Amino acid sequence: MIFTLLGLIAIMFILQSVLGYGQLKDFNKNYNEMRCQNKVSIGRSKGLVTTGVVLLMRIDQKARIIETRKMQGTTIFARFKTFEKLNGKQLLKIDEETLAQVDRFTRKAIRDAQHTYRIIQAGGEPPKPASPVEKLLNLFKKKGEVSRL
Repeated sequence: MIFTLLGLIAIMFILQSVLGYGQLKDFNKNYNEMRCQNKVSIGRSKGLVTTGVVLLMRIDQKARIIETRKMQGTTIFARFKTFEKLNGKQLLKIDEETLAQVDRFTRKAIRDAQHTYRIIQAGGEPPKPASPVEKLLNLFKKKGEVSRL
């Protein structure tokens, strides 16, 4: 019984890896297509159980959005689709009316893309998101405690 369960877990892990590779390949294909034409701003809104959103926005020299592609979903079957609502808008000056027309996950991804663009324009490097293990370890750290490395 235990070997059957372990075998099933192994098969599920392999299947998820293969399908996740397909999603990563789709991201790379879309990013490279857009990047060959101009700069690309990327916005993310991650969710563990809720839907996640990744926005790829091709922008010109004045940060005007030329083309947007959006991947939204909770599974590894999500793929990029064109997203016309932001095209022609200034990345850093998207109005509240436009933001009100999109769901909260897309809104968060737009704000993330704006924030990342500002950091890059200032010559900085965007912060690396915490891994699931780092998030788990941060739960156990005491506030104000200095770690000794």
